[in-house]
Amino acid sequence: MDFSEITTIIIVGILAALFGMSLLQFSSLKESMRIQSEQQIYARIIETRMRLENTEAFTKMAKESEMFAERLALVDNPDEYYTVIAYLDLIEFLFYLHETKMMDTKLWPRWKALAQTLMDMPKFRKVWDNTKHVHNSNFIDFMDSL
Repeated sequence: MDFSEITTIIIVGILAALFGMSLLQFSSLKESMRIQSEQQIYARIIETRMRLENTEAFTKMAKESEMFAERLALVDNPDEYYTVIAYLDLIEFLFYLHETKMMDTKLWPRWKALAQTLMDMPKFRKVWDNTKHVHNSNFIDFMDSL
């Protein structure tokens, strides 16, 4: 083999390695974008849900349901119930981000402290105790430990 053949083989090897590295980076970027999209979609769903539930029309219909009537009776007015549910959804989402290592570890103690503070509120705890069965079991264990 002469020098030009060896050079060609080396260049092809380098290009193949660079291509392989590019594929790995693309795969990582694709996963990151998927996770970010999932988080944005979830945030929009929660926001939309709260906007729809926190209306007079929904509250009127909800009171016709035995389950909602019982839940709304835990607080003084529907706004309090919807506020607690919004906080629970927020904390559960942040808990998920923490558990999947998608949140800076320095931020989690602040949110955990907020969850502890909220659990000290009697109305918050009453709503939690009556709705926790709809949450993820790991989140239930976390909130019950506060």
